[in-house]
Amino acid sequence: MAGRGEVKYLILVDRAVPYLLARVRWPDVAQALTAGRPDWLDDPGLFDLPYSQGAVGLTFRQAACVAAGWGRQLSHEAVAGVPSFIRRLPANWSDLSPAERHAWGIESAPRQRASARRVRRLRALQAKSGNSAETLRAAGGPANGSLGIVPTERRRHMRVRVDGQAHVRFRQTTISAGLVDLSEGGLRCVLPGASSVLAPGSTLDGPFLLEAEVPRLRICLDVPGRVIWQRSTGARTQFGVAFGRLDDGETDGVQRFLSAAVSRKGSR
Repeated sequence: MAGRGEVKYLILVDRAVPYLLARVRWPDVAQALTAGRPDWLDDPGLFDLPYSQGAVGLTFRQAACVAAGWGRQLSHEAVAGVPSFIRRLPANWSDLSPAERHAWGIESAPRQRASARRVRRLRALQAKSGNSAETLRAAGGPANGSLGIVPTERRRHMRVRVDGQAHVRFRQTTISAGLVDLSEGGLRCVLPGASSVLAPGSTLDGPFLLEAEVPRLRICLDVPGRVIWQRSTGARTQFGVAFGRLDDGETDGVQRFLSAAVSRKGSR
């Protein structure tokens, strides 16, 4: 509509896992859906969401990825004629009432912590990766080995192999790259063809929306990042990113994400 701003896309997360996706444009668009209620719902309280401390802003491509995970195709315009939720205002998105949680289908019990077995398997893989990295260093091996270890990087957290996608905000665009490995400290991605866009030293504003192919998991890390290395071969370009500081919830989310991905990969 002429004279009106762009639609903003926002999510709410629990330990980095998205559970509510909203699109907002004052004064005509205030709609959202959730994992528990994957149908659009009008709610005037969503006009307060952009000012909520826990809300994370996404690009359209990132928001479309979240919606697709809940079985919905995201369009650029709001859907007309959807049901409305009548609430008492103002809305408090950091402390929803039982009635609000029921309306949005987010009454599910808190997710359990990753099982001890999964954690042990994850730690074993991380330790194996660490030993392999030391072996490559001692042998003077290549910077990119079959295990995805980059010896020239100094890391506090060893990365674990994860097949998936990373949707990364870079300047005014969103780059979708293949996710290769991940840890609490950073990630490695691959792009088809040669690329000089993400040069070492480039800063990424975040958030990082990550999804694993098996199982279909998604997490959103609302942190900045920095490209610390890049290697192009012509057929593809790999690059490594170091995250800014994760909070406790995001750290827990990454551990859950890795534990689930490692468990499912081991069962195939």
